[in-house]
Amino acid sequence: MTEPISSIAVVIAWVNSFDLLAPGLRALARQTQRADEIIIATRRAESEHAQVREQFPQVTLIAAPPRTPITTLRSIALERAHSDIVCVTEDHCVPDETWLATIARALQRADCLIVGGPVENASTTRLRDWAAFLTEYAGAIQSAEPQTSARGLPGNNVAYKRELVNGLRETLERGLWESFYHDQLRARGVQLNYDSQMLVYHQRPFDFFYFIGQRFQFSRAFAAMRLQSLDARGRIKYGIGSALLPPLLFLRGLMTLRRKKRFVARYMICAPLIAIYVTAGAIGEMLGYFFGGGNSLEKIE
Repeated sequence: MTEPISSIAVVIAWVNSFDLLAPGLRALARQTQRADEIIIATRRAESEHAQVREQFPQVTLIAAPPRTPITTLRSIALERAHSDIVCVTEDHCVPDETWLATIARALQRADCLIVGGPVENASTTRLRDWAAFLTEYAGAIQSAEPQTSARGLPGNNVAYKRELVNGLRETLERGLWESFYHDQLRARGVQLNYDSQMLVYHQRPFDFFYFIGQRFQFSRAFAAMRLQSLDARGRIKYGIGSALLPPLLFLRGLMTLRRKKRFVARYMICAPLIAIYVTAGAIGEMLGYFFGGGNSLEKIE
């Protein structure tokens, strides 16, 4: 059974440079099915807003204070969206030209309330960019074999029917990532649908020390998010357990790629960098469990 889809919105939290944002906006303009709303909430300086307004007049741009975290920016953009379907991606992701059409087709099904898709690397010339991508997105890339389900949906390539948007906003306003909302939906019996044709490309270079800092801040913020549901004993248990994360995360990434039959050799070539990145993340998590998130969420880009 299908339902008519009358409108689609795309929401983006803009925190990186205009040069990273622009390719994704150009890709949205080339979609086989156009977006009815493109809404961007940003903490970037007012001086940069003119470039968006001049080159992409179809975009609704909402200014926010400089230290506004990505979770809040997404919530601000979601509040402005009025379409039947709301799609969430990042300011450095470039959607495939059939991205919106694939989303509309999937969400026409009456039993489909949420759908996500794969994330592929578009910064492929440097090993450090591959290492950063595989550290973060090994679980989000396409499998070499046909794939009809996923263990989780990436927060930068996911779309929701209108009835789920308020719950998503409530989660984001609590300072939690979309993945926490997805866990809530799964617990309520909502099917997390996956479509391998709903593809976005991650077009983001990472310098070595910059990515170490980002992994640290992301992981510390993530631990602080988990604190909302942990008692003191759980906080201590997870804090101490963070010491085991580097080998566990490294092996999990490797096993995920072996299961998907992709990039195993590249992962091993990047192993020294990946080992450093997961260690930085583990240190961030440990500090997050013991001391809270501080201002880590504001520093994530």
